[in-house]
Amino acid sequence: MRQGYPKKARIVILADRLGRTRFLSASQYRLRRLEEHRQGFAAVAELTIPLRRLAPPDGCWRYYRCFVSRLSDLRKEPSMNLMQTAILDILRRHSLDKAFNTATEFHLRIENPPFMPLVIERQGNVISVAHYGEFNGDAIRDPELTFAWPTWEPLSITQDPVGRYAEIHTMVGDRPAIHMALLRELRMFANLWARNLMGQGFGNPGVTVSSLTHPLPPSSPK
Repeated sequence: MRQGYPKKARIVILADRLGRTRFLSASQYRLRRLEEHRQGFAAVAELTIPLRRLAPPDGCWRYYRCFVSRLSDLRKEPSMNLMQTAILDILRRHSLDKAFNTATEFHLRIENPPFMPLVIERQGNVISVAHYGEFNGDAIRDPELTFAWPTWEPLSITQDPVGRYAEIHTMVGDRPAIHMALLRELRMFANLWARNLMGQGFGNPGVTVSSLTHPLPPSSPK
């Protein structure tokens, strides 16, 4: 008689501040929660895995690859986050939203004193949104967020005045991983920044815009 197996398993994904990731079954996590916490690991997600779809040699790692790939799954159409909404609204006011979505290279600079200029760029599948200033004659980013196109999931943050650069994609040994705590931080920061951009009037008439890649419509101030 063939031995029966459960059809589903509850898996807990743990991560630490260095971006290292571990997988435990729910029962293992209950037993080892305190020990994992002492080692700096905290639960960041709980997943129910349909075991009948997994080959034993692949196990949790195969499901993890599937979980990570959802960030760039083109077959899905996730709802727009606040930064995506804010930037596309700004571009739409200057009739550049279609150019942004179809071009592999895009640049737009918006000057709105007394705030630092805002630069929106796209290089292939990477979007950059940044405030640019100057320090000792050098251009500084304070801050710059990069996003994956077309999902608008945060990828990295740069803050030149404090020497900070961090990205969500990392490696654990020879395996790719995602710094989940940083991803949550960047999502919240992007939403807050998007609200500030709209509140500061970057989407309003009267700003000065320029582009290195696309001609501006006649109605746009230069």
